[in-house]
Amino acid sequence: MIVKELGKDRTTRKSLVRKLDKIVSEIVILRDKKCVTCNSYDRLGCGHLFSRIAYSTRWELLNCACQCFICNYRHELDAYRYTKWFLDKYGQDEYDKLHVQYETPVVLKDWQLKEIYDQLVTIKKTYEV
Repeated sequence: MIVKELGKDRTTRKSLVRKLDKIVSEIVILRDKKCVTCNSYDRLGCGHLFSRIAYSTRWELLNCACQCFICNYRHELDAYRYTKWFLDKYGQDEYDKLHVQYETPVVLKDWQLKEIYDQLVTIKKTYEV
């Protein structure tokens, strides 16, 4: 019984993370409307300046921008174009602050993930108008 409960908790957490990833992607596509690095409108998704591995910036909208599939994949191999776009748009100070946030470890409880999700739902509504 304990094993099932642990498994259920993990599933719930994974589903929260997936919901957060999905809504951030939807917001970024609504906000940016096209790939920020090549201006394409095809196969759009959410690109992250700093890796999604860090929960400290994974759902930070400043860390995310709309990218086509090709540019998002290219960013994994060569971050120059996306980084240059970010620096041109937001500047070195914002880049540095975001990098510090990325490097700061964060452990989020499920209730905090739900709170972040609720905030993102509100933000998404502003782009749907």
